[in-house]
Amino acid sequence: MNKLNLIPKKIKQKYLSINDSLENYFSELNFKSKLRKNNILANNRVFFGLSAVLILTLSYFLLPTLYNKDIAQVEIKNQILKKYDVRVKFNEKIRYGLLPKPHFVSKNLSILNGEKEIGIVKNFKIFIDFGNFFSIDNLEVKDLVLNKTDFNLNKKDLLFFSKLLGMEPNENKIIFKKSNIFFKNFDEELLFLNKINNSKFYFDSYNLENVLISKNEIFNIPYTLNIKNNKFKKNFFIKFNSKKIRLDIENDTNYEDVSKKGKLDILLVNKNESVSYEINENSLRFSSNGKKKFNGYFDFKPFYLEATFNYEGISAKDILKNDSILVELFKSEILNNKNLNVNINLNVKNITNIDYLNDLKLKLNLDQGDITFSKSRVRWKDDLEINLKEGLLSYDQNEISLNGKLIINANNIDNFYKSFQIKKVHRKKMNRLELDFVYNFNKNKFIFDNVKIDNKSNDRLNQFLDNFNSADKKFFNKIVFKNFINDFFSSYAG
Repeated sequence: MNKLNLIPKKIKQKYLSINDSLENYFSELNFKSKLRKNNILANNRVFFGLSAVLILTLSYFLLPTLYNKDIAQVEIKNQILKKYDVRVKFNEKIRYGLLPKPHFVSKNLSILNGEKEIGIVKNFKIFIDFGNFFSIDNLEVKDLVLNKTDFNLNKKDLLFFSKLLGMEPNENKIIFKKSNIFFKNFDEELLFLNKINNSKFYFDSYNLENVLISKNEIFNIPYTLNIKNNKFKKNFFIKFNSKKIRLDIENDTNYEDVSKKGKLDILLVNKNESVSYEINENSLRFSSNGKKKFNGYFDFKPFYLEATFNYEGISAKDILKNDSILVELFKSEILNNKNLNVNINLNVKNITNIDYLNDLKLKLNLDQGDITFSKSRVRWKDDLEINLKEGLLSYDQNEISLNGKLIINANNIDNFYKSFQIKKVHRKKMNRLELDFVYNFNKNKFIFDNVKIDNKSNDRLNQFLDNFNSADKKFFNKIVFKNFINDFFSSYAG
């Protein structure tokens, strides 16, 4: 009986267990369904929230497109004047750009010095602070980028750049790219063209200095310029570097004094030199600090330079070879300028790579665009005195030549013959030799003509020189030079 009663109880327990399992399953299924719905709703809220933030942010950054452009231009112009002390004029409407960061752009912007237009910026870009775009009155300009600017300046207009170096401290930069400075005299004649590849003005908050870093090119000579102005110390630092002419210059001076004195440290062709100078209102005097190797002065009005350089020894290749500093200056045509007046005296005791040449006195004169070396001379030991009676530098189709007349006075012709081992049968007496010449700096080649000995022409010598001129031989090769001397006097002797 008891066993019969246990069976219904077990069936009932089984039934309740299955029923509970089914209820739990459907309850769990219902919970997951509600959870999924809640997740979808939550994700939708995040999506719509992010979308709203994105739309609001984009709308905020696009607010400047709603500005009145005329009012924006006036506000930008006023802020540039206030921050940088630079006057500009918009010749075309400004446009707003968002990327890479908010900015305005304009074409053909004018830069003014007083009422005078001194520059045209083909592409002008000004970045703006995005702290408050809701009101144009709260617009704040930041960095300026002036791309493809053409400056037309004279001496008075250089105040524009000095003002930039004297601007009040701020976090912003002024950048020039692919620009040109056409520097002219007061008669609007072009003196030189300076190309600005990349230039940046900024305030160094760490050292409390206004800084200019610029990569430039002048007379086809690339150079870098680094200028620092410390207004608190009244100190001005300049560093100039040009790899092409192997020249480094550093200058540090105080500009409180009326007469400005300073010292330049110059690295020229791996040789260090220290130069003292003094600048007055209209002139500059300079001299080297070691053994007075050189000294001279500039007059600024009108431009005039007179200088003397003294050397114990120098190589002829350093003067005449195709990539020498002097030749690079000739190629740049920096000296071929009608507004330059220059007298330079180069005194050298010994020509180091040509035996027995000594006591060189080279006189370079620039006058109204003409470059001459007349009245220069050099000695061959004490035996010969070689005078350059006439010497004119000329430019023709990118080639540079020196055209001149040599007059050689023989003080002791017998010693000269012995030095070159001239055969005794060819040692004719002579007191004076004249000949015209052309020296091509690009080809490192001499051409001789119209030779006279003791005021008499010689057909054999002229024929010898014609043959030499047609041959492609480097005159400064010692063997070629010695053979030339021997063949010259053997031709003269017949």
